[in-house]
Amino acid sequence: MEDVSARTRVEECALDATMARMLRRYPTALVAAINSDGLFVEMPPTIALSGHHVPQARFGLELIAPDSHSVVIDTWDQALLVGEASAPVVLVNGVAAMCHVLDVRSLHGVVVGIVVADEETELVAELARRPPMVPKTGRIDKDEQAVICSADERVCQILGFEAAELVGTRSRELIHPDDRDRAVTAWMEMLTTPGESSRVRLRHLRRDGSWLWMELTNTNLLGRPEGRVVTEMIDVSEEMAALESVRQREQLLGRLAEALPSGVLHVDQERRVVYANERLYRVVGQGASATIDAQLANVIPEDQPSLAAAMDTALIDGHDADLEVRLRVPDAPKLLLCAIAIRVLTDADSSPAGAVLCVDNVTVATELRVELERRATIDELTGCLNRAAVLAELERTLRRHTLGSPGTAVVFLDLDGFKAVNDTLGHHAGDELLTGVAARLRDVLRGVDVLGRLGGDEFLVLVPHVDSLEGAARVGSRLSKALSEPIDVAGGMPMRVKASIGVAWSSAPDITADILTRAADLAMYESKRAGRAEPVFVNA
Repeated sequence: MEDVSARTRVEECALDATMARMLRRYPTALVAAINSDGLFVEMPPTIALSGHHVPQARFGLELIAPDSHSVVIDTWDQALLVGEASAPVVLVNGVAAMCHVLDVRSLHGVVVGIVVADEETELVAELARRPPMVPKTGRIDKDEQAVICSADERVCQILGFEAAELVGTRSRELIHPDDRDRAVTAWMEMLTTPGESSRVRLRHLRRDGSWLWMELTNTNLLGRPEGRVVTEMIDVSEEMAALESVRQREQLLGRLAEALPSGVLHVDQERRVVYANERLYRVVGQGASATIDAQLANVIPEDQPSLAAAMDTALIDGHDADLEVRLRVPDAPKLLLCAIAIRVLTDADSSPAGAVLCVDNVTVATELRVELERRATIDELTGCLNRAAVLAELERTLRRHTLGSPGTAVVFLDLDGFKAVNDTLGHHAGDELLTGVAARLRDVLRGVDVLGRLGGDEFLVLVPHVDSLEGAARVGSRLSKALSEPIDVAGGMPMRVKASIGVAWSSAPDITADILTRAADLAMYESKRAGRAEPVFVNA
């Protein structure tokens, strides 16, 4: 970077010549006369302008985009030091321009700023016509009765009044009725502390009848020669509007949270409860609590570790989490199952700053889902798996076959003469017979065996982990024996059951459910043709 302090200051005549040359070269440039404090002043008659645009702004930064403010300040400092400086800038209307600053105070009494944007002359002209920004600060003086004694030009611009309209008015008359008590209290406190200041925010009347939020700093100088209260006024309307917007959003979110069917819980980084809606208290069976641990104290001990881990994932690692926990709620007849969705809240650095939890009682929904799943897989009459479910389980079992693993057997049973039972005793007796057969078969099966009803009077038994066809044959014989005793139907009538049974076994890694089931089916038909109700065994 160039050391500006080491440069020699340009001579006044050279600066004047440079300014004249630039004004001739850029007849539509924006030109401003600037005082040493940086404020725009009237163009001196010694500087001849033609079609140049003179801005109405109060100072240069009103015309410059915020990102270029530091560039303009550096350019100003450099010009005051060596006489002239230039830099590219962006104007508030987005136009790229070149800013030239020439310190010609020795000849003309002002610093001259020239802004050039060759291809955007109309936009520059519009910028020059833009009215000056309304100031944000001003000052009024009051006596001990709070009557306005004087008001500076800035206050007049902010409020729209002429100074003469303000002088002699008691300031209370200009304060919003809802704020007057607060204004009087602040004023009286200020009077008790000579030489000190007090601050208060009030809505102040503007000439058009609207109200403007102002921050008033009253300094008690009544005991000094000037004998006044000096009031510095700052327009804080934008800040108050932003605060009101935040308040409205918070109210909206609060109302939404109360309307939601879910429990909502907001916790901070220290796991303190910031907010909880009424629905949450009802869901978790716990009233308002200070911490999340206390708020969710009804989660059963077995599920507390998973909840703690999920909260660590959110508040330490910054990752969302979802889980289900069980709660033992007072007066509830059974454990409740709750789904908890944890969503991370972050600060400006994207670090975890807290979390929002949505808590839903999913007990009934889960029970309904389980019931629907049960109905989709269970035969309603016998309690066995239905055809699709038992065949799917067989597929899963066979996919686990590898070389050297135990084999799997399938037992296919078909009741002999079942149609005659329905025809002579009725379908109710037939249903009782099917239920009794399923119970008999279930009684002799191992815990890993699976019983399914294919439909009508056909049953299929999946027998995993069987080492040989001989082992499968023993299972078939055990099932056949289980049906040898009569089964009571039709109000206690004993009925002897006969079943044709086919048993197929395989340990092949590539065996399929279709092949193994078909082999058992063919073996069952062989048993039926023999007519002795004895199992037939085959290797598939």
